[in-house]
Amino acid sequence: MEADATVQPNGLLRLTDQKPNTIGTTLYRKAVRLLESHRNASVRSFSTCIVFAINPTSSKEGGYGFTFTLSPIPDIQDVSTTNENPRNHVFAVGFDTVQGFEDGYHRMGNHVGVNFNSLQSDFEGHVLFYKREQKEELLLQTGEPVKADILYDGNTKLLNITVYLAEMTPSPVRPMISRPVPKLSKIIEEEMYVGFTAATGNGERSSAHYIMGWSFSSGGEHPVAAKLNLSDLLHPPTNTSEKSAYSSKEIGLIVAISAVTLIFIVLLVYFFIYKKRGETLEDWEVNHPHRMRYKELHSATDGFSEERIIGYGGFGTVFRGSLSTSLSDRIAVKKITEGSEQGIREFVAEIESLGRLSHKCWES
Repeated sequence: MEADATVQPNGLLRLTDQKPNTIGTTLYRKAVRLLESHRNASVRSFSTCIVFAINPTSSKEGGYGFTFTLSPIPDIQDVSTTNENPRNHVFAVGFDTVQGFEDGYHRMGNHVGVNFNSLQSDFEGHVLFYKREQKEELLLQTGEPVKADILYDGNTKLLNITVYLAEMTPSPVRPMISRPVPKLSKIIEEEMYVGFTAATGNGERSSAHYIMGWSFSSGGEHPVAAKLNLSDLLHPPTNTSEKSAYSSKEIGLIVAISAVTLIFIVLLVYFFIYKKRGETLEDWEVNHPHRMRYKELHSATDGFSEERIIGYGGFGTVFRGSLSTSLSDRIAVKKITEGSEQGIREFVAEIESLGRLSHKCWES
């Protein structure tokens, strides 16, 4: 282990923490034979299974990712500083959460890339997996366990890479990347160190990279790395240092929009009530604003019962009503007859004059 790579007290391997501008390297302590023999320079078949988790400082910005790496020497930092040097003999599969090395904004983030002696990928693919032939996108930096299967066939020189959720069963039958890599024979030396590298970026572009489990196998016709059971693996700690999912500018914008929206709602409610009051009261009701609901009058007059009729007027029938058992709550209700010959002005005049009078109550 070099730089920030460390084994946690519980045994979990952490390549980097969430501090910016950090790197971490972890390699298996012994070199692994990856050529059939000194005379036969063909690359052996190999297989590896990795379960990892990437915990970003923000749900929107993390970085930069980590690599599964084959290196001729244990100090991989010595070779990575001389980018694109054919003497490097470094092969890497990168799991990146931002744009690749020296890539513009038109290049993809959240991708898997394959690198030969270079920090720049020879080819790459957006992270996805196939579930019943249906493509589904997979985000690497959610903090959830992710599994990666990397298989190289020495006979066909075919490299297959499959990335999927670690809890997914069964695993996808179709890889996300399947490419022949004949140039690998120019990269691999007789013995190589196998392991991982990780790095974080500037500012908020940083992530904690954890290797929860790893198996590797090489040689033979079809070497198969040991399967990893998620329930048997150590899980990363809860991301207590995680920042808000939004930047300070975004939070400020959200607060401003929320405040404006709240003011708008208050004004809307006010004008709605004001408008409703204006629509409910006729002009002649302004000085007599008390209005009763029709169902209250209907109840007070026993449904405008004939037994409640106390007279007839030019506009219709007058009914005796009771709002309660109290004598002071006795009322007279005039129900306008449809088709009345008298107009609304005469009716309003009558209502206004009645509103100025004090009536004696009658005995039931």
